[in-house]
Amino acid sequence: QVCSHFGWRGEGKSLGPTQNSTSTMGREGARRSSSGSLHSSTRRNTTTCDGYSRSRSPAGSHRRKKLRSCSNATSAFDEGRKQCSASASRARENASTVEPSVSPQREVGSSPASSGASSGGAQVTRGGRSGGKNTRSRSASEKQQAPLSPSVPTSQPLPPPKFKHRRTSGEVLRCKKGKRTDIKPSEWDKYRYVDKPEVLQRPLSDYGPQVEPIRRVKRKDITPQWFYEHVASKNQPIIVDDCMEDWPAMQRWSIDALEERFRHVAFKVAKDDKGKKLRTKFKYYADYLRNQQDDSPLYLFETNVDDNASIRPLVADFEVPDIFPHDWMSLVNSDARPPFRWWCIGPKRSGTTIHTDPLGTHAWNAVTHGVKRWVVMEPKEAKKVVKGRDLLRSGEDDEAIMYFDFLLPRILRANPDLKVLMADQGPGSVIFVPGEWWHAVVNLEDTVAVTQNYCGPENFSMVWRKIRKEREKVAYLWLRNMRKYAPELYEKALRMNRKDGFRMRHERPAGERLSSCSSSSSESSSDSSSDEVEDLDPGGLGTVLRRRLKLGSDAFCLQANGDGNRGAPPGLTGSVRACLPGGTWENRMRGAADSRKVP
Repeated sequence: QVCSHFGWRGEGKSLGPTQNSTSTMGREGARRSSSGSLHSSTRRNTTTCDGYSRSRSPAGSHRRKKLRSCSNATSAFDEGRKQCSASASRARENASTVEPSVSPQREVGSSPASSGASSGGAQVTRGGRSGGKNTRSRSASEKQQAPLSPSVPTSQPLPPPKFKHRRTSGEVLRCKKGKRTDIKPSEWDKYRYVDKPEVLQRPLSDYGPQVEPIRRVKRKDITPQWFYEHVASKNQPIIVDDCMEDWPAMQRWSIDALEERFRHVAFKVAKDDKGKKLRTKFKYYADYLRNQQDDSPLYLFETNVDDNASIRPLVADFEVPDIFPHDWMSLVNSDARPPFRWWCIGPKRSGTTIHTDPLGTHAWNAVTHGVKRWVVMEPKEAKKVVKGRDLLRSGEDDEAIMYFDFLLPRILRANPDLKVLMADQGPGSVIFVPGEWWHAVVNLEDTVAVTQNYCGPENFSMVWRKIRKEREKVAYLWLRNMRKYAPELYEKALRMNRKDGFRMRHERPAGERLSSCSSSSSESSSDSSSDEVEDLDPGGLGTVLRRRLKLGSDAFCLQANGDGNRGAPPGLTGSVRACLPGGTWENRMRGAADSRKVP
C-alpha cells in the first residue's frame, strides 16, 4: 500500500514458500506490468497481509497447504514489511531531489486536481512520469491557497454544535425539516459563514460610492408634527435615535431575562410548506441561538403577542413611539385584521431578503438589543433589478447574509445608476420604512426588536386601493366600521371608489369576483365578525373617531349618560344602557349609592 501511494514499481520478489507468490509490493508491480503470466500467478497464489496463503487448490489439499505455509508466513511478512519501508525511504529521497514537471497547457482557472493526475497518484506530462508525492502535496497546497468562491460550499462539514439541553438538537431538527424541504438540515451551514466574520464586520464604505447613508436624527431634536411634515408625508426613510429610553424592554428583553420569564412558552420560529406554524419552547431556542453555526439561522417571528395570554406581558414592556400617532386599520376587528405587529429575535447572520411590506403600509422597527444592517431602495426600482436573481451563479443561494455578502455588490456593479441607502441600527433606535420601499436586513449580532405596520393620513389612499382588491372581506369590514365610527374616513373611501369606478363586493352581483383578488386572504375574514365598540382598539384612531366616542376597554368604564341629561348618574355605554327598561339603570345606581354597594 505504501508503494502504491508513492507510485513506486514493485520488484516482484517471492516472499512465500511458493515460487510464484508475491508481496504487496510485488503485487503492485505485477498489476502494472504487462506480463500475463505474472498476473495469473499473482491471482492464483498470494501471501496476504495476515501471513496466510490464499490458494485456489481443491478443497481436499487446501488445509494441508495452509498448514505447511504457516511455518514460513511470519518470516515472509517481516521481510515484505522491511522491503516496503526501504522502498518508501528511497521514494522520499527521489521526490525531494527531482522537481516534477508541470504541464504548461493547463487551462487558466482550472482545478489543480484536473490537470492530469493519474490513478496511481503521479502526474503525467510531456516529460513523462514525475514524482507522485510532490505533485499531490503541490495540488493540496494550491487548493488551500486558492480563495473559495461564496457560491461553492466547502467540502469539509462543520462538527455539529453542542447544546446545553438534551432536547434542543431534536427541536431544531424538527423546525429545520419543516421550514426548508429543498435542503437537508445538515446543509444549513454548508457555506460556513460562521468562519467568515468579516462579512458582518464589513464597513458600509466598502459597498462603493453608490451607497448613501440613511438620514438620522435625535428624538430630542424633533417633534411629531415635524416628523409628519418632513418625513412621513414625503415618504422618506429615516432612523430616529434615543427614542426608547423609557421602555422597560430595554432591560427586560435581553436573552437571559427573556429565558427566565418565558422559559416554557412556545414561540413561532418557522412555517412549513403548508403554512403551519412551527413552535418551540424559548429555552430550546435560546440554547440554539447561543450555539448555532448556520448560514441563515432560524428567525423567531411572533405575531400573536396580543392574543396569546402567555406572551401578552410583552405588550406592557413597550409603547408605540409618539411620532407614529396614526393606526387607522384599528377600525378592523383584531380577528379579521391582517397581521400588523411582530416581536422578533434574530440570531446573527439571520435576516430577511429584499421585499416590500404588504398592502402599502408604513412600518417602524425598534431595536432593544443587538445591531441590524439595513439596505433600502426606492419604489421605482424594478423587482428584477433589486433582487438580482439573474446574477446568481450555479450553487449559490439568496439568503439575507448572501445578499449582503456578494449579491448586493454585483447588483451595484451591474446598475451604476441605482440609488441605495444603507445604515446600521443599534439599541434604542427606531427606523421608519415608507410603504412600497424595497428593504432588506441582516442581523450583525443577536438582535431583539419589535416592528409594526400601520396606515395613516399620508398613505390611506394607497392602502385602501390595495386592500379593496387584495383583501375583499377585510376591506368590507373596514368600510362598515368607518361608516359607524369614522364617517369622514368613510366618505373619503367612497369618493375614491367612485373616482376609480370600483365596486365593493356587496355592490357587485352574486358570484362576481375580482380577477386579481387573493382567495386565501379574502376568505380569512368573516362577515359576522363582532365590531362593537368594546371589540376595537382605540390606538391610533384619535383623529378620525366621532367626538366623545369610546372604544376598547374605555367603553366598559363608567361615563356620562350622553343623552343631554347632565343630572343623570354615570353609567355604561349607551348600547348597554339601552338593553334595560327605562329608568332601571338609574334606580339601580341610586340604590347602590344608598346602600354603598356596587350593583
